[in-house]
Amino acid sequence: MLLKHKSAQLGMVLITTMLLLVVVTLLALAMFRGVGLEQRIAGNTMEKQRALQASVSAQQYAEQWLVNNVTSTPAVDCSAQASSSTGAPAICTDILANSLDSGTVGNVPWVIGGGQVGYSYNPVNATGSSYFPISTSGGLSTYYSAPVVYISQLGVDATLSNAVDYRIDAWSYAGARNTVAVVESTYQVRFISKAPGP
Repeated sequence: MLLKHKSAQLGMVLITTMLLLVVVTLLALAMFRGVGLEQRIAGNTMEKQRALQASVSAQQYAEQWLVNNVTSTPAVDCSAQASSSTGAPAICTDILANSLDSGTVGNVPWVIGGGQVGYSYNPVNATGSSYFPISTSGGLSTYYSAPVVYISQLGVDATLSNAVDYRIDAWSYAGARNTVAVVESTYQVRFISKAPGP
């Protein structure tokens, strides 16, 4: 009579299988965590770009407004000018960076003497809806606040007596208050007189 002994390795198969199952489970959890992290990174990048594009849009509007209105709009003291979406932009004698209560253009909203300054830029399109729909609750299809621009007159250019330099600052939130972009440009307007005639 032949007696068969059970192999001592049967227990090893179970242990090895359990270890492989634990490793695969850990890999799957790490993958799901990585996907969630990548989604958050992509969302943050998208919000950053939305804020940047909105502030650049406001900056470009201010540059175009300056070209069209520089001869008819004298520079004024804007230190007490409150933000307004109904009024027109102003050319300010105050250089924004030198006048802010916070001391830096990077802190928004801009405040001078306790009051917010700048022009809120939020045009409406042909259907009557605004380009920057506002909602303080945030979201992908809204902005926390309309972009704001501030135009400073820097003075006559040091190298060209017929040119005046301006600084245009603009900022915008994206869908949340913690996503903001600030842009700045220096713009020069040259005044050329032309003799009357053909």
